[in-house]
Amino acid sequence: MKFPSSVLVSLFLFVAETAIALYLSSTYRSAGDRIWQSLTLLFALLPCILVQFSLIFIHRDLSRDRPLILLLHILQLGPIVRCVEVFYIYFHAGRVEEPYVSITKKRQMPKDGHSGEVEKEVGQAEGKLFTHRSAFSRASVIQAFLGSAPQLTLQLYICILQQEITAARSTYNCVFFSLFMFQ
Repeated sequence: MKFPSSVLVSLFLFVAETAIALYLSSTYRSAGDRIWQSLTLLFALLPCILVQFSLIFIHRDLSRDRPLILLLHILQLGPIVRCVEVFYIYFHAGRVEEPYVSITKKRQMPKDGHSGEVEKEVGQAEGKLFTHRSAFSRASVIQAFLGSAPQLTLQLYICILQQEITAARSTYNCVFFSLFMFQ
């Protein structure tokens, strides 16, 4: 099994973007800019909520009896818990033999041009890891287009409107631009 580094990177980007948005919102509050503070919080927290919902629906937590997981998603800690779950699955995958496996068929195109089918056994742990990876990649896309892009546009608009670039705002814009481009 591949190391789930994409989950770790996605979690880091999610936490970094949220923390930076909250910090910038606090700087607007201390400067007395209530409108910019409110808009920054709105553009930071709305995507976080949508990411939580996407993780809940992808993993079908509403149909299962998992009240603690749902509570942690309400508290905006869902991605952290999911990341811990991914690494728990990854590090315990080889220790216990899985009684159920799925057989998947993939069509491969070798260099000579003839296609062939390859069958592979996929265990439950590997299937769960695949589900987590796909959920985190979807959450990253949601975070990028509903969080990073509007937030970056808002902060650039504030810089142009006020004709002033503070250290916090310039750092924020650089970080958001790099986060948006990476996702």
